[in-house]
Amino acid sequence: MKKYLLPSLILLVTITLATTLWRDELIGIIKAASSGDMQIAAQVIQKYSNIAILVSILINVVISLLGVIPSVFLTGANILVFGLYGGFLVSWAGEVIGAAISFLLYRWGVKNVAKLSTDQWKLSKTVSSLPGTKQIYFLTILRMAPFIPSGLINLFGAITTISFTNFIIATGVGKVPSLLLESAFSYNLLTLGKNYIYLGISILVAIILYLGVKKELNRLRKQPQ
Repeated sequence: MKKYLLPSLILLVTITLATTLWRDELIGIIKAASSGDMQIAAQVIQKYSNIAILVSILINVVISLLGVIPSVFLTGANILVFGLYGGFLVSWAGEVIGAAISFLLYRWGVKNVAKLSTDQWKLSKTVSSLPGTKQIYFLTILRMAPFIPSGLINLFGAITTISFTNFIIATGVGKVPSLLLESAFSYNLLTLGKNYIYLGISILVAIILYLGVKKELNRLRKQPQ
């Protein structure tokens, strides 16, 4: 019975949301999440002024479940709607909530539906062999890479042995620097006429951060299992 608990809860939440938002609105949210277009996402969020934050988080959840769409466009949309600081906070909350739901769903699917054996996946096996604190460190480093689709990292976390609590800690901490960079990039892009120098700096910082994360991940991969 336990293996049916999670999908049942997800189904219950989905039905609850469906009764709160009409079918057309749900379709609009899904289209906004899959469009990758900042303006479309901003228009959808602005449409629901009273529950705009909830709608933004729902879009983030859909992006996390889809798995392959970078959420940087949604960060830009949130900045358009909520401002620089408000947009960052809404984006961070959406990323953490979306990651939590995706992680639970992916892990349930891997274990109970696909029944995948991950023993032969070298990186997954390496991370699974690490103690809890090092697993947090590894996932935090992975989360820090900017402009990487969060869904792929959620799936990777799901196929390791990292606990749900440690996964959320790593996500919450790791998304801060990456979202700060994405927020700065989006804000400078929106105000390109005034901040083209800062946009260039943001791109340079993103490249340096990406290379640093890549180097650290390569080091972690070489650790003995």
